[in-house]
Amino acid sequence: MIFLSPLWLIALAAVAVYLWGVKRYGWRIQGWLVLAAVMVILALSRPAVSQKPLKVEEGGSDVILAVDVSYSMRATDFAPSRLEAAKAMLRSVVRSNPKERFGVIAFTTSAIVLSPLTKDRELLEHLFDSLDESQIITKGTRVMSALELSRKMSHAEHPTIILFTDGGDEAQYEKEADYIRENALAVNVVMLATAEGSTIPTEEEASFKDEEGHIVVTSRNDAINVLAEAGGGRVIQGNDMSALNDVIVEGRRDDFKGSSTIIRYTELFYIPLLIAVFAFVAAFTTVGEKISKRFLPLLALIGISAQGGVLDFAYLHLAHTDYVQGNFERSAAWYDKVEGNEARYNRANALYKAGKYTEALALYRQIRSNDPLFKSTLFYNIGNCHIRLQEFENARNALLKSLSLRYTKAADENLRAIAGAAEKQTLNVRKEKKDQFSKEENAPTGESKPSKQGGGSNMQTDMASGGGGDEGKKTEGDARLSMAQGKAKLSSRQYELINQRSVHETKPW
Repeated sequence: MIFLSPLWLIALAAVAVYLWGVKRYGWRIQGWLVLAAVMVILALSRPAVSQKPLKVEEGGSDVILAVDVSYSMRATDFAPSRLEAAKAMLRSVVRSNPKERFGVIAFTTSAIVLSPLTKDRELLEHLFDSLDESQIITKGTRVMSALELSRKMSHAEHPTIILFTDGGDEAQYEKEADYIRENALAVNVVMLATAEGSTIPTEEEASFKDEEGHIVVTSRNDAINVLAEAGGGRVIQGNDMSALNDVIVEGRRDDFKGSSTIIRYTELFYIPLLIAVFAFVAAFTTVGEKISKRFLPLLALIGISAQGGVLDFAYLHLAHTDYVQGNFERSAAWYDKVEGNEARYNRANALYKAGKYTEALALYRQIRSNDPLFKSTLFYNIGNCHIRLQEFENARNALLKSLSLRYTKAADENLRAIAGAAEKQTLNVRKEKKDQFSKEENAPTGESKPSKQGGGSNMQTDMASGGGGDEGKKTEGDARLSMAQGKAKLSSRQYELINQRSVHETKPW
């Protein structure tokens, strides 16, 4: 049994204060009133028992959000800046459309992937907040780089692409329009600039100046509207969220299909509530006086489940003991008797150790948490399950999500080690018994970390040491995500990739 609103249980502390402070009406009445109060609190905490999980099939669209992060996006005709207005729209659109998968691209004269296609809203918002425009020195814009990268991100027949830009600096976009038609891209443009334009504030001066010392005024470039016409999309003027959501709804199609598991509960609040009503009536009638002489101690135990306390503790102890002794399948069976994310997480670890990677993966995917550090570990575990199953594309996506939330050396090395593995379809991994947790992280919650046995887990694989013959190699164009103190930030390498063409700029204005 679990409580869906457990915070109400804190109110039980008030019962002790009540017993201490009120003695006027006699202990018989007080006993019934205390029982009534306790039952009301239990009813408010919503006791429930879980039913069999329900698997729900679902589908949605692939939506790629391509954000112009060039120097002109610092202009202030949209307060506080064009880029900040774009970030606000990005956060709002991913919250408002739970069915879609979103991928995020940042582009100037070059384009990089900030996030592969995902439904993890928290991860996406993390990335939006992490983008630091002060590290971007590129002044020009090349929309073609964003279109080409968008086409590679999705296998959908007609992926939806939304460009957040001020129009760039090209006089015409005929080549880009031809590319859109040839690749069946559904392109929409969110124009984040005004016709009057704006100056660009800098740290050194009040406004940015060109080589001749003239103040630069950047305004919208309506030439980019031809891309929306070529892609059958729309041009949205300014930060109009209603129009943006309409674009996504109108373009909705089943680009991907999947399933999610819904945990259903049968609520039992009516049981303690009925007991509370009976106890309140008994407190002020002769019925209560007769019953209290014989059965009041027994009534105090009604509605309180021993399983939630004593038995859960026993199951957890047995599960931990079997895990330490290497009896992983039996440990997983004990953990299965306990509700909650912690027990589910430990059970998944035990199943992994038992070599049941598919079952472990399914359990990891059921776990929900708002803690970025824990989610980073969770995605790391998911990635390693995919590696064991030789599903390398899924492994890469999971490891990228882990690194987006927190940088760890093990996840970084695993990601490097499986570069190109999807083509080779071969990967050498050590025997399961040699796997160990990292000394610094990733042990299952509630489990100890012995150095020889019992503490071993899926968290450490040959990937971390360059498995598959890739040890010591550095992949070309690697855009590693770097984290600091648990907050996602783009690494210097990513800013380097964004800025790499800036040396070839002449007069982008």
